Amino acid sequence: MLGRGPVALTAMKFVLPLAIIPLALGLLYLSQPYETFLLYTTVSAAYFVPPAGKESLIPLAILAGQPWWLITILFVALDAAVALFIAWNFELAMKVPLLGRLLKRGLAVMNEYSEAHPGIRSVSTVGLFLFVFFPFQGTGAMNGSILGRLLGMDAERVFACVMAGSIGSCLTIALGTDLIVTLYRQNPLLGIAVLLLAVLGAAGAFFGWRRHQRRLRERMP
Repeated sequence: MLGRGPVALTAMKFVLPLAIIPLALGLLYLSQPYETFLLYTTVSAAYFVPPAGKESLIPLAILAGQPWWLITILFVALDAAVALFIAWNFELAMKVPLLGRLLKRGLAVMNEYSEAHPGIRSVSTVGLFLFVFFPFQGTGAMNGSILGRLLGMDAERVFACVMAGSIGSCLTIALGTDLIVTLYRQNPLLGIAVLLLAVLGAAGAFFGWRRHQRRLRERMP
């Protein structure tokens, strides 16, 4: 009897995150037309196939006529499932032969670097939020959750940072896309101008992120 508590808790931590996605899709199946449900199912599947990401899938769904708030809720739910699974089961993943070896190697390198540069842990929360918030290739909820655990953050802190970044990112993309579509319908030239400004801003943020990453690599011993 005493041994069932930890086993049940471990099983719950493994199963609960995996149940979020079918639960979200089940609610869409019950509340939306079948064609809309198929669209959301396709978008959800595509989200886990690189290089597709929220920065392209959310605008496509909105252009297909879906409300910004519904597609935002779906992507936040997808990120929540991924972040919760990794945050809760990171130690279990460490025991998988190939994956565990890679994670342990990364964990050792991160621990050595953080010991040599203690300040990294003080900014890890903001850094992890920004890592998830900016939808660049290689960022996002999955890699953000792994990075947070490698930084030595506990599961609750990792999940909170990743979800804050996910919600902020999804809202920014969805509301931005909805605004551009609305402006374009009212004034095509204004809509195109705002779109170009958004593209230039995203490009500037991307190259700024790359430059920042290059500087960090140069500082590492």
